[in-house]
Amino acid sequence: MKYCPNCGSALGDDAAFCPNCGANLSGAVPAPYADPYDHTASFDPQDISENKVYCMLIYLMGTIGIIIALLATPNSAYARFHIRQCVKITVCELIVGFLTAVLCWTIIVPIAGGICMLILFVVQIICFVRICKGQAKEAPIVCKLNFLK
Repeated sequence: MKYCPNCGSALGDDAAFCPNCGANLSGAVPAPYADPYDHTASFDPQDISENKVYCMLIYLMGTIGIIIALLATPNSAYARFHIRQCVKITVCELIVGFLTAVLCWTIIVPIAGGICMLILFVVQIICFVRICKGQAKEAPIVCKLNFLK
């Protein structure tokens, strides 16, 4: 997909002129893809390297890791970002666990709850690997939840 260099309108790949402003598109270039869930560029690289271990503890130890990170890195924006992501995952785990416990007398709900817990565990592993790479991407699946922005 191309974009008009004059007005920024989205265009088809074969368009020669912009239908919005009429600009000649002989020099139009495709817009680069920017991941809306990747916030790595907004953090200081020094902050990332200094607090990477504490951020790893967040996903390895859960609530205890969150407390350790809060006490050890009170001024780190990178650590606060990952604390928010882990809290989202933890809240989802609590909700799934509660619903599974309440509806344990059925057969389907405990199975579905176990699958959901496994998926949330995989999301934690993905977040841990991203920390190892020095990235600050929002956690998959739970990034769509609008609390703790």
